[in-house]
Amino acid sequence: MHRLTTFCWDPATQGFKQKTTEKELGVNDVLIGTTHSGLCFTDVHAKGKGCGLGHEGVGIVRDVGEAVTHLKIGDRVGWGWLNSSCGHCKTCVSGYRQYCSEARGFAFSDLDQGAFSDYRIVNSAFAYLIPKDIPSVDAGPLMCAGASVFEALDVAATRSDHRVGIVGLGGLGHTGVLFAKAMGCDVTVFSSSKQKMNDSFDLGANEYRSLERVNERFYKRDDGGFSSTEDPAAMNIDVLLITSIEVPSLETILPCLARRATIVLMTIQQGKISIPYMPFILPGHKLIASTEASRENHLSMLDFVARHKIRPWTEEFPMTSEGLSKAFQRLESGEMRYRGVLVRAEDMR
Repeated sequence: MHRLTTFCWDPATQGFKQKTTEKELGVNDVLIGTTHSGLCFTDVHAKGKGCGLGHEGVGIVRDVGEAVTHLKIGDRVGWGWLNSSCGHCKTCVSGYRQYCSEARGFAFSDLDQGAFSDYRIVNSAFAYLIPKDIPSVDAGPLMCAGASVFEALDVAATRSDHRVGIVGLGGLGHTGVLFAKAMGCDVTVFSSSKQKMNDSFDLGANEYRSLERVNERFYKRDDGGFSSTEDPAAMNIDVLLITSIEVPSLETILPCLARRATIVLMTIQQGKISIPYMPFILPGHKLIASTEASRENHLSMLDFVARHKIRPWTEEFPMTSEGLSKAFQRLESGEMRYRGVLVRAEDMR
């Protein structure tokens, strides 16, 4: 039996408190000593549930179940949102276990566990060995944001000759820019924040468009300054990833898409979306949803990041009640650039 302590939200004090539970290590499980965890906006959505928070965990394997053969004590691993599925339905067998009808993940199961913790017990099939070339502070954001973006680019059949549009420059969006550029794509960033224009270009984007005025294209000159041109019918975006907090008006963005473009919805929202029918149908566009990642793509993503030496933009916070409060405040206010990472005291740089 192992004692596991994690942080959860306390509505009475409007702060974060620790709670402890005891859990046995199953035959297929690994016990992970947490060192780092990324902070995702899904954690904000989950605060009110009273569950253990954090689902972009990184740590060291401290114990293994008797049936575990691919991981050993001392391995550095990470885990993401998904923590179980049936494993035998057609969806699971085809590799897309995140869409299994019995799939369970953060804030929906194991409510007494999280990644803002000292230890976490994880089914070994949902733990990922981290390549040695990826620092732990960078690996955290890859467990959800990185895997989700890589999956979205894959299901859209993204090629190096495509132009990728990224709607929203946050934890997911900035990762999308980094990944698409590493794939050889040109990238256009759509954002409602002009303050993020410079960051878009520093991340590698080729152009920037404001969601309030998509007809105006900004680009970076050779001297480092910015110029803009009117471009009312660009029609050059082949793959559009929507990573913003809410799905924006598609009516304003559709004129920017190439014929037969693919729109990938990655936003988590409760409200309905509206699509202008004829401008969507006549060019042959596709609208697909994408969440989390298959195990294959999760592993491929880590290899891709290591090979291309991709580094998410992160801000580090101590994994304490005060550190969590500051990190959540920066995330919820839109100030985070671009992924917060909680670090246990002994692992702070």
